[in-house]
Amino acid sequence: MYEKIEQVLREHYGISDITPEANFKTDLGLNSFDLMELTCIAEEMLGVEMEEEKYRNLQTVSEMCEYLEQLVREKK
Repeated sequence: MYEKIEQVLREHYGISDITPEANFKTDLGLNSFDLMELTCIAEEMLGVEMEEEKYRNLQTVSEMCEYLEQLVREKK
């Protein structure tokens, strides 16, 4: 999952220095709109739907990956 999110961040936002612990706002420079857009891309890519309240509280790349992995498992 990390590789997929990393790829989206590289391709859509031109971010190259990505770690699992990277904070979306302070480390990667994403704003609220960017995070919403990233969420939409991830949802479409994986065929899942993230709850707005939950994705708004995600702060790091690893938190988003864990949440997406959970949604994919629940989908099966």
